[in-house]
Amino acid sequence: MKSNRFMLAVVAAITAQGAHAQQSTEVDPIVINAGQDKVASDVPQSVTVVNQERLDETQAATIGDILAQVPGVSGVGSSSPLGQSFNIRGVGAGLNAAESSILTLVDGEELYYESYRQGSLFVEPELLKRVEVLRGPGSSTLYGSGAMGGVILMETKDASDFLEGDDKFSVRQKLTFESNEDKFQSTTIMSFAPDNKFDALLALSYSDIGQSEDGDGNTLIRTNAKITNFLGKANYTEGAHSFGASYQHLYSDGENQDFNQLDGPQVGRFPGFTGWGVGDITTESQVARLEYGFAPEDSRFWDLTATLSYTNSAKDVQQGSLAAEPVGATLLGERSYELWKLKVENLADLSTERFDHYLTFGVAASRKDRSADPVSSSHAEAITKTYEIYAQSELSLTDRLTVNTGLRIDHQKISPKATFTATSQSVTATAVEPQIAAIYRLNDNWNLFGSLSRVNRLPTDDEIFDAFSGGLPNLDLKAEKGMNYEIGASYSGQGLFRADDAVDFKLTAFYNDIEDKIIRTGGGAGVIGFDNIDSAIIKGIEAEGRYIAGRFSASAGLSVLDGQGPNGAKLDTIANNTLTLGFGYQVRPDLKLGINSVFAADRSQSRGDFDGYNVHNIYATYRPDQGAFEGLEVRFGVDNITDETYQPATYLSQAAKGRNFKLSLAKTF
Repeated sequence: MKSNRFMLAVVAAITAQGAHAQQSTEVDPIVINAGQDKVASDVPQSVTVVNQERLDETQAATIGDILAQVPGVSGVGSSSPLGQSFNIRGVGAGLNAAESSILTLVDGEELYYESYRQGSLFVEPELLKRVEVLRGPGSSTLYGSGAMGGVILMETKDASDFLEGDDKFSVRQKLTFESNEDKFQSTTIMSFAPDNKFDALLALSYSDIGQSEDGDGNTLIRTNAKITNFLGKANYTEGAHSFGASYQHLYSDGENQDFNQLDGPQVGRFPGFTGWGVGDITTESQVARLEYGFAPEDSRFWDLTATLSYTNSAKDVQQGSLAAEPVGATLLGERSYELWKLKVENLADLSTERFDHYLTFGVAASRKDRSADPVSSSHAEAITKTYEIYAQSELSLTDRLTVNTGLRIDHQKISPKATFTATSQSVTATAVEPQIAAIYRLNDNWNLFGSLSRVNRLPTDDEIFDAFSGGLPNLDLKAEKGMNYEIGASYSGQGLFRADDAVDFKLTAFYNDIEDKIIRTGGGAGVIGFDNIDSAIIKGIEAEGRYIAGRFSASAGLSVLDGQGPNGAKLDTIANNTLTLGFGYQVRPDLKLGINSVFAADRSQSRGDFDGYNVHNIYATYRPDQGAFEGLEVRFGVDNITDETYQPATYLSQAAKGRNFKLSLAKTF
């Protein structure tokens, strides 16, 4: 592995000294995206919160790195930040439009990309301050239909995150180095707040990334990209009125980059196959957002938010300079997804002397433009118009029993553009998704909860109009329908083993019965590209807990999954059963050490058997609070310290990244 930049960074950081550190293991963290703000143990769904300190300690290069310790969540390949796709509870494949089964939102706006072996999400982790993962469809009423796997909610940094007390202006500079991929990154964030009404943030991040290797030194993914990220935010509040504007833009310039950002070249994958080739590939991801809020203090019935947003995810593939590794002609060109959306949502407090009752009601309209230049049979151009109406009620019937009910109705019309010649017929469909969940407080520490949710994942433009290799569109493709059942228990308390300790724990069992599951047929000429199969069942158990006692902190997660298709056939999307453990120790106020481990069991699928693996990542945080280096943050980590070569069962064909040394230096002025 290359290590030149990393070794230079180590030399530059040797003299750092002193600091205060927060706990990344936050007992019973606040959940802000599953309805009313509550601690995790009081939410009747499976929710994991990854806070800012945990993000910093992970020094994540990809969203997959952030989610590696979350029970039930797996990456679908890859080590590249430009090849990210996800699997939650056995849902998510990475090769086709399964991306729509997992909703991914940044600052409340959906990012979506689907193109063969190209990844589905392009986001810079350095600009995030919080990630919430809502596993399963039981929390999706507020976000969209079809979330068979769940929802990933990412929140970007704000000016208030860097301003303390009477501060009006700050600048934060961070440098990051990684040995595996020979990565260098510089991030500058400026924050400004002249008064308590207005604040603004400008952030610019630049990365230079090479290629990744597995534990045996084999090349995995050639990212070979220079990636620039911009984030701008401004907020103004006047009485009951608030106004916000934000813009994010990721631009990646890849040179001789692997076309297949999930698996790499895959030479010999098929008989006579010479690989997917390398290209000069540009990748863009944009999120623009205008927001208006109205929340008068003298009215409990109004907490209204209206947003107008634009998102775009695009890739442009051109031939690289390596003549021996050309990209296939049908894979060249630009493919993009542009989405305009208008959304209005209101939260009303309908509480009385007897009941606490909160009602969220919203409507939205959106237009998604799927385009390709030149026209491609595997990426049919189409317009998708969606109209949404939804409501979620949170009613506390007693001081012990809370019942949440939700209903979402989405109506969708997909129309092929004139460039698609196989048909000109539009397809309409409606998803109706009722949900109910309840939580019962047994005492001050223990809760019991359960939920029942109906999911309808409407077919996408890719699935309906796919005509690759002479295939036929399927205008009669039905929506996937799932009935998801969950039961569980949670515990939160203090003084369990010693006076100053705190602990929380949550155990969930789920059963997801899926009908009319959509699959790619692979039939070729004269055969429909996607069809429905009879049914699939995915079931499992998840457990998650945290413990803090003085300077010591610990976390644990467990995911046990099983899945079957028609006639008991194994599903290829079921991940390894995993146990994750994390331990941290505050050696002194300025120094924290920790380790995060994943223990994975063997997994047998119809496409093969996958061995279990054990992977350990260590980290150290050093923050001086006095002397010449006061305020400096030094973070050091080693991922996969044993340099193990392994392939998770959700990876399509390639191993995970080998040992990786990481170092970051940051200071806020």
